Formats: sequence, structure tokens, C-alpha cells
Amino acid sequence: MTRNEVLAMKPGRELDALVAEKVMGLEYIPASSPSAGLIVQDHFFDPKTGDALFGWSPSTNIAAAWEVEEEINKRNLRVAYCQALQIVIRSQKDYVTTFDYVHASPADRCKAALLAVMGVWR
Repeated sequence: MTRNEVLAMKPGRELDALVAEKVMGLEYIPASSPSAGLIVQDHFFDPKTGDALFGWSPSTNIAAAWEVEEEINKRNLRVAYCQALQIVIRSQKDYVTTFDYVHASPADRCKAALLAVMGVWR
């Protein structure tokens, strides 16, 4: 996936699934059809802990986006992340300041994280 393809993504399940896989190491489990009376909604699964994450949407929920940022920091990608975030914000504004980083949307934070782990922030 190219930098421009990442930047063009809209908030939602496709962006969430990409962040889950590439950044967080989670697996996407699609909704299942009713079988034996059970309906399982789509969710993300953490193979390390066995936890199922229902409703986890880092591209639309700031708390989930902060979890993504924490993972980026654990990987020591802070510098690349800041560079990537600046690129994401610059795609929407002409002037960037440190203040703009504070107001980045959850989707912008997810895109920056993807660019950082994929190494396509330039």
C-alpha cells in the first residue's frame, strides 16, 4: 500500500482493520451467520491474550486511537510517527504547529501510525 492510498482512506472498518493488523497485531473476525442460535458480531481478536475487542474503532474513537499511539511509542517509532502525522495534517492544512498535533483526528492518528510502521511516510 502506498502513502497516498493510506492518506486517502476514510475512517471506518477498512482503516480499523488495517491498523489492527499492521500496528496492533490483532486479527479481524468478521460477523458470523447464525448457527445454533448464536450470532457473533464482527470484532478484533488479540492472539496474545485471547481477548475479543468488540466495537474497537481507532479511526473514529480517540481512546482507541491513543492505544494505537501507545503501541507506536513501544516500537520506538516516535520520530517517524511525528513525521508521518505532520504529513497527514499537512494534507488538510497549509500551516502546521505543535498545537495541530493535539487536535489530530483519530483517523489522522491511525494513518500516521500506518505510515510509520509501513515505512512510507515520505
